[in-house]
Amino acid sequence: MSEIDLVLARTIRVAEHSTFELRVEAYNALNHPNPADPVRFLDSPFFGRPNSMLNLMLGTGSARSGLAPAFQPGTPREIDLTLRWRF
Repeated sequence: MSEIDLVLARTIRVAEHSTFELRVEAYNALNHPNPADPVRFLDSPFFGRPNSMLNLMLGTGSARSGLAPAFQPGTPREIDLTLRWRF
């Protein structure tokens, strides 16, 4: 299981008490797939091969089943851009 998250940030001073902050955040930046556990039943045609992704196997996001698939390792690449003006 692997996932690389990156953040780039730049703060630009506009006036004495005013700045702009630009952030680029990339989750699963390399878009590396994380397969789930392989099928363990000998009579299955998928024996020894994963037939799902890890983010779908760790929970559904309900109260007793862990995080939602969007917040688990193995999700598709996601990029967020943020521009913040502080004054």
